[in-house]
Amino acid sequence: MTITSYAQNFEDIMLWRALGHIEAGFYIDIGAQHPVRDSVSKAFYERGWRGVHIEPVPSYASLLRRDRPDEIVLETAITDASGSLPFYEIPETGLSTGSADIAYSHQTKGFSLKETRVPCITLATVFEMVPHREIHWLKIDVEGFEYQVLNSWGEVNVLPWIIVVESTLPLTQTATNHEWEHLLFARGYQEIYFDGLNRFYLSKEHPYLASTFHCAPTFLIALFSVKRLLFVSLYNKKSSNKQKK
Repeated sequence: MTITSYAQNFEDIMLWRALGHIEAGFYIDIGAQHPVRDSVSKAFYERGWRGVHIEPVPSYASLLRRDRPDEIVLETAITDASGSLPFYEIPETGLSTGSADIAYSHQTKGFSLKETRVPCITLATVFEMVPHREIHWLKIDVEGFEYQVLNSWGEVNVLPWIIVVESTLPLTQTATNHEWEHLLFARGYQEIYFDGLNRFYLSKEHPYLASTFHCAPTFLIALFSVKRLLFVSLYNKKSSNKQKK
C-alpha cells in the first residue's frame, strides 16, 4: 500500500512499517500541532485509525477539531500536576513550550513570544479517558517538557506499543534523552531507533516489531512525500481563502 508521509521527519513511515498491519488502530499525539502540516497522525487517520490529540495552542486545537471531528482534542498541556501552568506561545511555529528558559532563548533569536496560562492534566488522566483501548503509538513532542509528561504516567497500567519522543533541544542537535528515558526503561521499554530528532521506544510486550526499524526510510519513500508538500500547499491556500470570506 502506498502511503503519503506528512510528518516532519518520516516518523509516520517508520510507525506504519511496524503497525500498518493493524486495522482501525489507536494513537495518542501529545503536541499534535497542525492536523496536516508535519502531522504524524494524518496518514493513519486517512487509513481508518483514530485517536486523541493533546494541543494547548488554541489556533492549532481549533484546526484539529475542524479537521478531525470524530477524534478527541484536548486543549491542554500535560505535566505531572493538574491545574494550570505558564505557557509560552510562539505563533505560527511548532516551538511553543511550557519551559520559560527555552521560550526566552527563542525570543533572543527573534521569535515573538506570547505568555499565557493553559490548563494541564497528567498523562495518567489521558490514559484513563480511553479505558480498554489498545494504544498502538504515543508521540511526545513538547519542546523541552518531556520529563514532566513521562513523569505524570502514574500507576496506570497502560503500555503503548511504541513511543516516539522528540529527544533534542529545540532547533539544536543537543540530545535530551538522558534527562527522561530512564522513566521509559523502568517500564520495560527499549530504544530501537533514532532518526536524528526522535527516539523510538518499543514495549517489552511487542519485541517482534523491532525488526521493522532496521533501516531509515528510502529515497523512494521520500519521493512520495512530494505529494504531501502539494497537499499541504493546497490545504493552506484553501484555509486562507476560507478565512478571507
